Amino acid sequence: MNSEAIPVTPAIDSPAIDSLVISELADFELRLYHGALLAGRLLAGFAPRLGDIPPRAALVSAVNSLIGQAELLHTRIGELRVPREKMGRPSVAAVEQAAELARADDPQRALAWGQALLRGLARLHASARDNCTAETTYHDRRLHERCRVLAEDGLTRFAELGLPAADLGDYLSAPHQAGASVTPTGTVELPLVACPARAYPSWAPRVPAIGGQMPDPDPSKLDDETVVYLLRKGVQIEFIATDVPLRSMADFADLPLGFYTDMNRHAHDEMRHTHLLFSELAAMGVDYKQFPYRDPDLYAAMAGQPLDHRMIVLSRTGEDAAIEVFGNAVPKLRAAGYESVAIMFDHVLADELRHVTYANRWLGHLYDGDDLAVEAATERCLIRHNEIVDEVGLGDYAKREPDHMAFRGRGRPNLELRAMAGFSERDLQRLSAASGGAR
Repeated sequence: MNSEAIPVTPAIDSPAIDSLVISELADFELRLYHGALLAGRLLAGFAPRLGDIPPRAALVSAVNSLIGQAELLHTRIGELRVPREKMGRPSVAAVEQAAELARADDPQRALAWGQALLRGLARLHASARDNCTAETTYHDRRLHERCRVLAEDGLTRFAELGLPAADLGDYLSAPHQAGASVTPTGTVELPLVACPARAYPSWAPRVPAIGGQMPDPDPSKLDDETVVYLLRKGVQIEFIATDVPLRSMADFADLPLGFYTDMNRHAHDEMRHTHLLFSELAAMGVDYKQFPYRDPDLYAAMAGQPLDHRMIVLSRTGEDAAIEVFGNAVPKLRAAGYESVAIMFDHVLADELRHVTYANRWLGHLYDGDDLAVEAATERCLIRHNEIVDEVGLGDYAKREPDHMAFRGRGRPNLELRAMAGFSERDLQRLSAASGGAR
């Protein structure tokens, strides 16, 4: 179907909620919950296809809105006495529409559909809120107002894209499939096109990964050149890190809702970091578009790999480096007079700590809380990562030490922050021993 020919989305209204009994109200909320969660996962799968920043930011904003609504609705559904094992699944119409969009693999069309869905949800939640006038539906009135705000927030970055209108058909109006859930959240597999490569910004020059390496500057010498280097390197890291959790949301259908909310916030953080880094570069009089990207980058070492591999390479043994790097850099930046950059990196450090926590949390889930099994998986995945680095031509700079607890950072590991990031007591003891004592 040609995107230019897609008709305008019809208006969608809510039932007279004040007159509904609990079971009827639960059915209405379930329809919205399944629709929002399925749509968030669907759109997340297109992230690696979007290179330019405006459509990427719009997609991340839409996913954040949809998963946020799903989380609120899920909580209310539990209050409406729906057992977790009876939450059902998305409607047949919703699944078919999502599958058709996924197979089409057209990011612009997916964005147009996402925009139409958020507009439809904003109207629907406003109508639902206005139909909750009785004291008995006080909590529902608050719920739908919060969801309406999320839907409106999700639309804020779409204005500059000039997307065509899109038709939602029966996506929101068809009843959900009642009964037992096939997964903890009721979500379903998506027939997404494999995504071993990624799109880069249209304005970005690219260099081969091998030969494109630049040595890290001396951290004791903080001048404009060094700070610009750190900001520029950060942009490319955040660009990579946005895609991996989003694609994982789309690829894995059988995890608890907390997984999707964690990965959603992870990706949303990375997009915010990208804009923060752009702002700091602009404040220093630097155009971020002048910097080249390495091609391929670390996404190539994670795309299509199992979930544990992605979490270990990206966060458990990747983003964890930020704990020491930013922890050491922030006071030095402030002392050197780079106050706004220091404040920005201080906030980024708080986010990165949480991202490492997400990885450790869900690795614990995958391995039933067995620290030794997580440790073995870490070594196994890093060995495989190094093989992939050679296969795709990333260069030795991208390789990792398979024994992650052989601390590879500058100075000593910050065990206090690493404990906050979810590393086990065994991990902390091994890090301390490998580095000659805790900091």
